[in-house]
Amino acid sequence: MLASAALGASIAAPTHATAEYALQSGVSWYRFDNLFLFRNDSDNKLHTSDSAWSADLRGALFLPLPTGRSNLQLTASASQMHYSKFSAYTNSTGHGPYSLNRSKKQFDAMYTWAYGDLLHGHLRHRIDDRLYNYFGGEITPQTDPNGLPPRNLSNIEPEFPHIREDRVEIAWRASKRFDMPLIWAQQTLSYMVPGRAEIHNMSSHALLAAIRYTSGRKSTLSAGIRRNKARFPDRNDLDIARFDSGYTDIEWFANSAWRYTENTIVNAHLGAVTRRFHTLPERDRRFPWTELGFDWHFSARTTFYGNIWNRPQTRDEAHGHLYDVMTRGIQGHAIWQATPKTRVSLLGALRSQKSPNLAIDQFSTPSDNHDQWLRLGLRYDIDLTRRLAIRINAMHEKNVSGSDDSIRYRHSAAQLSLNYTFDNTTGPFDVYNPQGYGHARRQIENLR
Repeated sequence: MLASAALGASIAAPTHATAEYALQSGVSWYRFDNLFLFRNDSDNKLHTSDSAWSADLRGALFLPLPTGRSNLQLTASASQMHYSKFSAYTNSTGHGPYSLNRSKKQFDAMYTWAYGDLLHGHLRHRIDDRLYNYFGGEITPQTDPNGLPPRNLSNIEPEFPHIREDRVEIAWRASKRFDMPLIWAQQTLSYMVPGRAEIHNMSSHALLAAIRYTSGRKSTLSAGIRRNKARFPDRNDLDIARFDSGYTDIEWFANSAWRYTENTIVNAHLGAVTRRFHTLPERDRRFPWTELGFDWHFSARTTFYGNIWNRPQTRDEAHGHLYDVMTRGIQGHAIWQATPKTRVSLLGALRSQKSPNLAIDQFSTPSDNHDQWLRLGLRYDIDLTRRLAIRINAMHEKNVSGSDDSIRYRHSAAQLSLNYTFDNTTGPFDVYNPQGYGHARRQIENLR
């Protein structure tokens, strides 16, 4: 959100022009249950649990250029995964062997700049390669070119989608209270498996223009228009006739970030999206987009986050529903600094989605285009020393699909990590940074 970004920038503004760097290395052990998200009643041999371990390396640099008002932030991570059962496996027809052993990579570079009091903005480049978020279990590929699902697509082959995002923001400060941001963004989503790549490879270009007001207490209010054009460049004529070659969104929106107190921020987004398809105008429709959230720093040790939403589904990854998916949900997140060296985080989320205009789900088990998710998460951090830390992560997710709730899925994951971090500076110990991390260390933690 524009308003939230403005508040975050004001909170994170550096107070001194010092170069900061951090390097983190570690090992992680994982336990997965139902990695490919088969139905609960599936007897497929891949409907099983597995363990894995990884070697992890992360680094970050925060470099003021040339003063504290402008800075360059570089953050990168790489993890080499080593699975047990899924290091060599075959599908139900004996094809393979396949392996999920591969590195996960992330990179984020952002340059924040200011030219006098009139112009400010940032440049950002981000890439992300990680394991595909599987859903629906194994699907038998169709040999009939007119059949569904698409040709050569099975849903349990190794897949590592590649996300690339480039973003430019320029804002003209008309007065002490008003500025006018203009944002251009480009994103590509690329897949490896031929059938999935044919259908889901996507590129999008977005342009946003707004006017933003900042009050004396650093609350913000903005309104504007966003245009996003999405294309699926690898679809053939048959795919286009079924699913179209792309669409264009136009959204009119209003954002606000109200600083109720010094430690409480309430965020809101209200928008109306018009979606027009390139070759199938009968699928054109309008979406509402509403979102409400809060950040509440209850005390120096306890922070609560929450949000509720009704919006179109984002396209970071492609699943069965391609277009008309509305998602509703509520999420709560609590972080408790139990002692100076231990932290506990709890997460709970309930989400439902519907695809009213798409008659069939062609890439997973038929679900009547209605799905509900419940997700619970627990994280426990222990700082053995300032540099050596242990992290425990656990997640459990349930999915219920179909109008009669007859299709059920269950998935769990656990992670135990041991990390050593070297950094050259510390930061302020306050409600926004209770661990006293410097800029570079915070960049690493935000990337994970």
